[in-house]
Amino acid sequence: MPAAWLTDDAYAERRRQCGLPPETTCKTQPELAQEMMTAVVQSQALRCRWVAADEAFGNHPGFLDGVAGLGLGYCAAVPHNTRVWEERPATPIPPRRGRGRRPQRERLVAGAPEAQTVLKVASALPAEAWTRQTIKEGSQGPMVAEFAVVRVVAVRDTLPGPDVWLVLRRHVETGELKISLSNAPVDTAVAALVRMSGMRWPIETCCEDSTQLLGMGAYAVRSWTGWHQHMTLVILAHFFVVRMRLRFKKKPQR
Repeated sequence: MPAAWLTDDAYAERRRQCGLPPETTCKTQPELAQEMMTAVVQSQALRCRWVAADEAFGNHPGFLDGVAGLGLGYCAAVPHNTRVWEERPATPIPPRRGRGRRPQRERLVAGAPEAQTVLKVASALPAEAWTRQTIKEGSQGPMVAEFAVVRVVAVRDTLPGPDVWLVLRRHVETGELKISLSNAPVDTAVAALVRMSGMRWPIETCCEDSTQLLGMGAYAVRSWTGWHQHMTLVILAHFFVVRMRLRFKKKPQR
């Protein structure tokens, strides 16, 4: 929804006609996602352990920290210019000088190494650091890519943040590099990180199937309630179709 609809008084009458709840405020996609995940975890309506996200969410440290705060793991794509430390630099609190207020915030020590871009970290890895892994079995055969995983320190407001996994995925033929960060525990198997790096694909497939086959994008409504009803019915229809496909897949065709 355009931000102007929620902030400009010129749209007040349009908001009323569409039935937009008056308490609705403008929120970014990461903020909306955070609210939905919080509701799912608190209600315990769905079992969940991981969040898979593209760069639009992985580029927001606050979103990633919010996911971790819910007790969930994440595997989020990040831009190639994202910065990390290969080793955690020292960050003492400077001593008090003179009569001023004692410093409360940590600072990097003088001469501490600068955080490097994830692309630079990937480029410096030796050839033996990369292994060929099977991501999943696709409709046209197994999906294979070269992987390397490195333990690094994320950057939070110019200071060291949480220890995370840097998951590097390289296309076997084109060499295209996709980079993700994951807060998985240090003892997580590489196979688990490889699997999570490919879990966005089935989610995107659900959205494509719903749009192309079930009319998700064909909503001809102008009201807040009407749009939500349409989306809910399409999601239920998709759930029904998937269940039917799995049920009849196990039976011999007549």
